This record gives sequence, structure tokens and C-alpha cells, in this order.
Amino acid sequence: MIKLIDAFFLTRPLLLIPVWGFSVFGFYRGFLSQGHKWNYGFGFDRQTLIFFLWMAVFSLSVASVYVLNQIADVEVDKENKGLPLLAKGKVGMKTAWACAIVCAAVSVIAPLYHHPILSVCSVSALLTGIVYSFRPFYFSGRCFFDFISNAAGYGIIAFGAGWYFSGAHFAGFTFAESTIPYFLLMCAGSISSTLPDYDGDGKCGKKTTAVTIGRCASHIMAMFILASAALISIMLKDHVAFICAACTFPFYIVYLLRPKEIFMEATYKAGGALCMSVACVIMPLIAVAACLTAVSTWIYFKLRYNVNYPSLVQSTEGGLEK
Repeated sequence: MIKLIDAFFLTRPLLLIPVWGFSVFGFYRGFLSQGHKWNYGFGFDRQTLIFFLWMAVFSLSVASVYVLNQIADVEVDKENKGLPLLAKGKVGMKTAWACAIVCAAVSVIAPLYHHPILSVCSVSALLTGIVYSFRPFYFSGRCFFDFISNAAGYGIIAFGAGWYFSGAHFAGFTFAESTIPYFLLMCAGSISSTLPDYDGDGKCGKKTTAVTIGRCASHIMAMFILASAALISIMLKDHVAFICAACTFPFYIVYLLRPKEIFMEATYKAGGALCMSVACVIMPLIAVAACLTAVSTWIYFKLRYNVNYPSLVQSTEGGLEK
């Protein structure tokens, strides 16, 4: 039983919350694009429950990608801080492969009959994850490709899955235009999330954006991208994207002025949490799922490894290092 629980948390369920959040953003924007008015009480009705169940199925493709990424980067993760279960030897490689395959299969096969477009989204997420994680592409270790491919997974593919369920036209200009601020939001967040791994990535030869152009330049670029997301969201009259960008930007200013680890972590952790809070306002069911996921993750790591996770600063103490 404990091995199944370990395998479950190998999928990094906490990081699935942004997948749900960006799917909600896509659903919301697609709904409005059809001329409908949003009801903020829209949260626990049958349509929303069905939407969220299918988004949970879709998110299994991303869970599979998280496992594949850990498999591909097992040696790099040994050099970095954090809580990689595979790199620390807490989960076996065979278990990891089985977990990745099962999650991928369910995400593609389950919606194939009733929602084939969702299967396409799952396949797209898996392919993006493969080129991100494995050679010869290995986008996670290539400057610019690392954050662009990561942002595409959330800001285009996950957003697109939500858009599809809103009933809006999937392949039109309106969809492409609507993805821009969300893609840029994730570009900024993805760049910031690589900064803590600067030393470990450099030792292992990963040419991430942060390693290639430096922490300071990477952070300034992330700030510029975030400001661009805010500006474009104003042009598109997307109040949600603007709020996400505007509320996150102060964390970037603070880190620029005071480059300490806690402020570095805050750019994407606290900033990301604020963005997901906006998604929770749009669709309250996400808040319930997010809270359950966060609490269960904290309990698991505390009881299993005596580590406080999630937390604002990366933990390097406790059972995972023993």
C-alpha cells in the first residue's frame, strides 16, 4: 500500500493545481468569447463537476510528464535541492515507468470516444513533455526552449483543454489570441522556477536559460515578459490575466531589489498561488481540490520523510536526505 502512495506522490499532484487553474482560465475565456455572461456562483453544478472530472483525466497526461521528467533528470535532481523521490531512491525506476505509462494511457484512452479533442490535448501534452525531458531534444536543458515548452504545456494546451469544454470554437483566431497572456504568464513563472536549480543544473551541464544568461538577466527577462502579459491582457480586455500579472509583479520587484532565496522562491510560488486563487474565484470547486491536494501532500511528506512540503523555501532537511 505504501508503495502505491509513493507512486501517487511521484506524479507531483501539487503541480497539477496549475494545470486545473489554466484549464479554468481557458473555460472562462472560451465561455465569454461566445457572448455569455459568467455567473460567479458557477461552481458546484453538474456541468462544472463534469468539466472538472475530465480535466482531472487530462491532467494525468501532465502527471505522466512529471514522472518522465524525473526519470530523465534523475542524475541532475541528485545535485539540486528539493524533494525528488526518484533521485533520492525512495521510488524504484520500474515503478516510475509503470506509473508514467498508466497515467498516459488513461489520459489518452478514457476521453477518446466522447471527447476526442481532449485526447488530442493529452497527446500534445505528452509529446511536449517527451521533447522537454529526453534527448535528442531535451528542451529542459536548452536556453529559451526550457521555458517556452513548459509555458506551452500550461498556457496553450491546458488552456485549450478548458476552452474546448466551454463549447467555443477550438481552432480559430480568437482562441490563439486568448492564449497569449496566459502563455506569457507561464513563461515568466517557468523562468523563475529554474533559478533555484542554477548551481545543480550548471554542474550537470544543463544549459537552462538561467545557466546560460545568468540569474539576474533571467529575472529581468521574466519581469519584462510578465509586464508584456499585463499589457496584452489590457489590449484584449482580459481582466483575469491582468489581475494575475499585476498581483504577481510586486514579488519580482522585491527580488530584484533584495535578491534573497526566499524572495526568489516567492516569485513563482507566492505568485503562482495568487494566480490559482483567481482561478478559484472563477470556479470555487478548484479551491476544494487544491486544498485537499496541498494538505494531503504536506501530510505525506511530513509523516513519511519528516519534511515540511509545500513551503516557501526549498527544504533540504529531513528523511529524504537520510
